Amino acid sequence: MNSEDNPKNYKELKFWQTALETTILVIKLVRSLPKEKVFWIIGDQLIRAASSVGANIAEGYGRYKGKEFERFLQISLGSANEVEYWLIVLKRILPQLEDKISKIIEINSQTIKMLASSLKTLRTKTKND
Repeated sequence: MNSEDNPKNYKELKFWQTALETTILVIKLVRSLPKEKVFWIIGDQLIRAASSVGANIAEGYGRYKGKEFERFLQISLGSANEVEYWLIVLKRILPQLEDKISKIIEINSQTIKMLASSLKTLRTKTKND
């Protein structure tokens, strides 16, 4: 979280908003995948990872206590990186969806950057407390 932010709830966090947008776009993407078992498996993993990002931000915010919030943001960051992995896999397998997938990767990358920055800030703050 940036020092200028004073959100009243997790829905005001920019990285939660981009995580939500990523989840919605992932769900739409998965709905459009070929109806083969391998894509069902990848789609299931992708939806689980994408929804985990925002859910962990929300849960962590509810426990807004330095180390505890930090732990949930770390989990969110790991899930966001997993989302990126599965999207790269799909982009390689289904080049016809490259534009759609690249858009999701870009939004997810914004989430990753903000989470990493927020974790760095939290770590500095909890060290100094």
